[in-house]
Amino acid sequence: RGQAMTAPRAPEAGFTLIETLVALAVLAVSAVALLGATQAHVERVAGLEQRAAAGWVAQNRLAEATLGLPAADPAPALLGHVFAVAVQAEPTTDPDLQKLVITATGDRSGARLTGFVLTDAAGPAP
Repeated sequence: RGQAMTAPRAPEAGFTLIETLVALAVLAVSAVALLGATQAHVERVAGLEQRAAAGWVAQNRLAEATLGLPAADPAPALLGHVFAVAVQAEPTTDPDLQKLVITATGDRSGARLTGFVLTDAAGPAP
């Protein structure tokens, strides 16, 4: 009376080998999809990093031009990226100002910055 009887285990109970293999296949497909999404995210972050660094390089070149310093040579490297910097000077309606269009280009992306500096005829900046 005090003993509980347990029923013998049915041979059909539990997972079969095929069910286990199907579960593993679903898990593998999910892991591959997750890996692809992670890789795409990492590439987007790397592109954002390079665009930010290109923007900083362009801002540095504009600061150099504003201060009348010579351009950095060779091409500047920032965060492990090497950038080619092009400066296009254009006249403005004010003879004392010059428009600079600065483009910093890296492996994957770049930045473009427009600024204004005093011309040589205007004398040094205050």
